[in-house]
Amino acid sequence: MTLQNNNRILHTAILITLSYYEFISFEVLGGEFQNYTNRVLAFYTEKYGPDSQQVEDCHFGIHAEPHVTLQILREMLREFPSIEVITRHRLSKVILGECLRGRMVINGIRLSNLKEDQSVEYHAKVFIDATYEGDLAAMAGANYFLGRESQSTYHERYAGKIFTRGGVIQSGSTGEGDQRIQGYNFRIIMTDDPANRIMIEEPAGYDRDVFTPILGTLENKKVEQIFTEDARGILRVQLLPNRKADINDIKNAPVRMALLGGNYDYPEGDPETRNRIINEHLLHNLSLIYFLQQDLKVPYELRKEAQKWGLAKDEFTDNDHFPYRLYIREARRIEGEYVFTEQDTYMAPNSVRTKLRSDAIAIGDYALNCHGVSPPGELYEDLTEGDFNHVPPPFQIPYGITVVKDFHNLLVSVAVSSSHVGFSALRLEPTWSAIGQATGLAAHLMLENNLGATDVPIDQLQRLIHEAGGKTVYVSDVENDHPYFKAIQYLGAKGIFHNIFPLSDINLKAPANLWKMQYREAYPYHQINPDEHISEEQAKSWISMLNLDAKSSEILESNYSKNITRGEFLNKLYKIDSQNR
Repeated sequence: MTLQNNNRILHTAILITLSYYEFISFEVLGGEFQNYTNRVLAFYTEKYGPDSQQVEDCHFGIHAEPHVTLQILREMLREFPSIEVITRHRLSKVILGECLRGRMVINGIRLSNLKEDQSVEYHAKVFIDATYEGDLAAMAGANYFLGRESQSTYHERYAGKIFTRGGVIQSGSTGEGDQRIQGYNFRIIMTDDPANRIMIEEPAGYDRDVFTPILGTLENKKVEQIFTEDARGILRVQLLPNRKADINDIKNAPVRMALLGGNYDYPEGDPETRNRIINEHLLHNLSLIYFLQQDLKVPYELRKEAQKWGLAKDEFTDNDHFPYRLYIREARRIEGEYVFTEQDTYMAPNSVRTKLRSDAIAIGDYALNCHGVSPPGELYEDLTEGDFNHVPPPFQIPYGITVVKDFHNLLVSVAVSSSHVGFSALRLEPTWSAIGQATGLAAHLMLENNLGATDVPIDQLQRLIHEAGGKTVYVSDVENDHPYFKAIQYLGAKGIFHNIFPLSDINLKAPANLWKMQYREAYPYHQINPDEHISEEQAKSWISMLNLDAKSSEILESNYSKNITRGEFLNKLYKIDSQNR
């Protein structure tokens, strides 16, 4: 949790130092997350050299060892001495004040010290809930969504009870809603370096009988290897520098690292319930790996291959080399002024871009992606119920999903207002980072102007986001170090780029993969070509789309010449439009 010393802004959060960040194209990254990745790249470059294997394996700073990530995050926080970081405290009470204009007001919170039998209260003017679980908002009395909506709620293809194969919905899918949520697992850091490897021993509570059904799967050769960099095994190897890997669950694999169905009580659970569920997942993950590495009934070649991997000796040294936190893919989703759904990832009419959100505060580039909610076997032996994956074009994220409904001074940046399907595209750390930075800037405007969350001027908020290197529209050829970045981001949020390419000229092809991983090249037909000369037709089109007054339009048209570039013209357009607002 972070807290300004003057007690004006309070930000409740759980810090998790992930090492392998997931998104699709690099062009979606910006703001403080890009600041972080730049520092990671600088760290490995300075320590090992620009041509080192470590620099290559960090992939421009998106992959880092946990202790490196933690070091960099601490360095970033130290650059803001007014921020106080409070750890090992749990929220125990929310102190409400009198309603303002019919909206609830939070005056303060009480935190319990996890090590000592004492509590402390903090008071602030603005609160941001950045917990996975939405605990602050829920304790304050905010409404929230839990589980899966039915297909009829928001008319989403992947809503409710569903079976998919190769992206195609299968028979037996009813679309009925329920309280089930995505499966959880730990993201374990392991290594194949013998000098830094600690083999997993038989965990306390290990029950071999739980895992013996796996033997049939292995004998039928449904698994080619245990640890794999693709989807043909059981444990996904996501490579990191210095011969380490982030070991993760594989969607729809025949054997699962995620404890499907074991987390339904977690979102609303009390501390004891959550601790029990966390420990059950810990036991499941350790026991699964131990069984695959050590049980003599596991085919020798598979067992031998699996035994190459052990816990990294130099990570999580104060926690038996195991991650501190369970990876929570989904919990509560706090109801906001707007609900993000699958339809927000659909293409806009007559455009290759997704639906325009003029109140965008961030962008996302990830699949509608669920790891499933319950084990296979109900109808299909080889399909996980609730598993789906569909990659849309990059999409905009509206401010309204962070504004808690019926609250005056509360924003949410992680457990945002969304459907189960919509949340599946938002639930990644780069996206949460962008939303978190935007809510921090919104809180700044609330304080400076004595505003409620619903009164934040979007125009001003977007300008602050752009000044901080954040993005509100996906542009594949203009990064935040470009001289016209702010102009292009600002105008893109007005929708002037949605119809640059006539649909008749578009021949969409899937972007190529990078490094044989999930990452891809930039999404096509999202470039601006700022260095090209602008046509008179395009210039007039952009002028008309902004609905400028006659004088401004006349000035812009007089500035047009055959030698002016698109970027130069957009910058002029930006300046005149800014003067009019």
